[in-house]
Amino acid sequence: MIAISDRDTRPACGFGAPRSAPDPVPVEAALHLLIEHFEQGVAVTDRSGRALFLNRAAQDLIRKGLLRLQNGCLCSGSPEHGAAIARLIARCAIGAGCCVRLAGDSGTLLIAACAIPSNAVLLRVLDPASAPLPDPGVLQDQFGFTPAEAALATDILAGNDLAASAARRRITLHTARAHLRRLFEKTGTRRQAELMRLLLLCPLPIPVAARACTGPVEFKSRPCSNE
Repeated sequence: MIAISDRDTRPACGFGAPRSAPDPVPVEAALHLLIEHFEQGVAVTDRSGRALFLNRAAQDLIRKGLLRLQNGCLCSGSPEHGAAIARLIARCAIGAGCCVRLAGDSGTLLIAACAIPSNAVLLRVLDPASAPLPDPGVLQDQFGFTPAEAALATDILAGNDLAASAARRRITLHTARAHLRRLFEKTGTRRQAELMRLLLLCPLPIPVAARACTGPVEFKSRPCSNE
């Protein structure tokens, strides 16, 4: 539950009636929806590494074999990586937030962790190879790109150069350069690296909830294989 201070119930700018504190149920439901559809893996463990919660992205990493649950504890596909995750959680147990990069034949994981109340640890886990790109429709809405400009932007973010993108889109290199100039103008950027950094910050759309939550949201992990 989110704590609301008495300051939040005072009138805004001295006008109108005091705002009432929001109902915690829809607030918790909204946060749960956000975490479930967050593009990065989110896991909560106790200080021994036992998984208490895994969002959808974290469960996808388990299905891909980049993470594992062994006897209910979060680990990785190799003993070395499993030991690194255990050390990461142990450091959080003494109050030190930290991060680690795990690279191997099966892929790379970037993990950041910190201690949270109730003797638990929060982990954010990212698989760089499967990090989603911004939705072209979102880029059109946020920056006023045309469909062709948004397509070029996503091609660049995917690692393609202008020539490759032009060939992919069946346009001339001259046209691709004209699109790029308009991307700079519409975003207020001047260099391709600056443009890419800005576009990568664009959030992905959050799916509309299938049904309204009518009760308190419980953060529980779904069953996952311990093999």
